[in-house]
Amino acid sequence: MQKLKEYLGQFGVLSEENLELLVSFCEPKTLDKGQPLLQVNDRVDSVYFIAEGFLHYYTHTENGARVTLNVISPNYFWTMLNEFINQKQTQDSCIALTKVFYCEIKRKDYNALKEQNTTIANFMHSITEQILSLKVLETNKKSKLTVEERYIDLLDTNPEMVQKVPVSIIASYLGTSRETLHRIRKKIAAI
Repeated sequence: MQKLKEYLGQFGVLSEENLELLVSFCEPKTLDKGQPLLQVNDRVDSVYFIAEGFLHYYTHTENGARVTLNVISPNYFWTMLNEFINQKQTQDSCIALTKVFYCEIKRKDYNALKEQNTTIANFMHSITEQILSLKVLETNKKSKLTVEERYIDLLDTNPEMVQKVPVSIIASYLGTSRETLHRIRKKIAAI
């Protein structure tokens, strides 16, 4: 829970009492490599803080091809936001790429916490706004980069992902083929 406390600390000041209350609603869990966190047709009724490990969030196209929607890295809050907010079943999947240590906040606890404590409710709203804002900035930045530039950016910002996540998933995450990524990696290694 220390990683969660450190993560929350970057979003502003929360009293020790409120921080402990918020953390008390998080249930620590683990996933082994290959285990699903969420599968197609699951109801998304939780928010997750990923303390360690990597998750593969993906969907399938109509022709059955797997498309990476995101690779969720450590030290990050995550959920399938649309499905969580609208209480819908998911059409996507999320599995552990490595051993994953995380904590789960169930919807009923999330809602109870927001109703019970306006300070925590405002704090959680602020976190959500900041995460969404960062996602928009990240998407805008990536849309202006070539695949090679996106890979170099990934090497700079998340080298652990490059080391621990399979190349085929990184290629899909970057929006390219495994072969193209292989050529890019070979070119960078030669420099």
